[in-house]
Amino acid sequence: MQTVLVINPGSTSTKVALFQDRIKLHERNLQHSAEDLKHFPNINDQIDLRKAAVLDYLGEIGFDPKQITAIAARGGVIGQLESGAYRVDAAVAAASRLSPAPHASNLAPIIAYELSKEWNLPAFLYDPVCGCGIPEEIYTISGIKELPRPFLTHVLNSRAVCFEYAAREQLDVSRSTFIVTHMGGGITSNLIQNGKILDLVGDDEGTFSPERSGGVPCCALVKLCYSGHYTEREMQTLLKGQGGIIAYLGTNDFIEVEERAFKQGDRQALLIVQALALQIAKDIGSLTTVVNGAVDAILLTGGLAHSARLCSLITERIQFLAPVAVLAGSREMEALAFGVLRVLNGEEEAHLFQAE
Repeated sequence: MQTVLVINPGSTSTKVALFQDRIKLHERNLQHSAEDLKHFPNINDQIDLRKAAVLDYLGEIGFDPKQITAIAARGGVIGQLESGAYRVDAAVAAASRLSPAPHASNLAPIIAYELSKEWNLPAFLYDPVCGCGIPEEIYTISGIKELPRPFLTHVLNSRAVCFEYAAREQLDVSRSTFIVTHMGGGITSNLIQNGKILDLVGDDEGTFSPERSGGVPCCALVKLCYSGHYTEREMQTLLKGQGGIIAYLGTNDFIEVEERAFKQGDRQALLIVQALALQIAKDIGSLTTVVNGAVDAILLTGGLAHSARLCSLITERIQFLAPVAVLAGSREMEALAFGVLRVLNGEEEAHLFQAE
């Protein structure tokens, strides 16, 4: 019996959970108030605060760290890594402190490393933010030599639903091909073959989303950038933050959008929902060409997958390509725990991190 402690920091909270094999024993979202966080000008200054919160949580529920087999930590940006597990060691902790993309997710490996030393047990990253794999060169060509296609996506949840679906349908992930569309504030579609991300449509080149523009006409975008009406920061906000659905309808709340489209007779809202479904379907369809149509299943996941109407509109357009399944929501804590359990049970091997 294996017991895994999961640590997953966000901007204003730290999610913590305990799993015994595949059963969740406890979970809590440890909130960090704005008053507490304002005393820490740099993200790394929050390490002791968040570590103490994890220890207080374990003390509050009366859980002895001696019962823990391993720690699963969310990982941030520390290089271009393969998907899967990485053993958390001094090099991983150091790279997380020096991450070029300061974010709370970089704190988990540091906290996990300190606790692993104190408790004398292993700690692992699993599918960190930068763990999308290293693409073949053909998938990086963009059309402008100085701008290779980025290879970043919702790797953790996208791979997690592959394992979940494969277990349900008695498939072997290492011998299957899936297209997974993660639909949240940003939307990505991912071609996952034999457990690895082969190709993808990122959230800045495909469909729009609740608050992101997705791919837009390039020449017109350049003209707008140089129009003198926007600063660089304002343009970036148009692309991520104030683009997509919010630009057309003034809200990024998809529940409100559906209410307007299907109950209030808002024709503009209905048009945007239909356009969103169309563009998602086009992204999915484009990825089928990479493997000559040989796809075992198309999986719809993320928060927007709770919308039966949206999923139905997408499915109508893509069901001729492969079986379609909806696995709504995000399962980050389970994904981290189950990934580390596969390592502990000898089903996967952990990678060794090498600093660039």
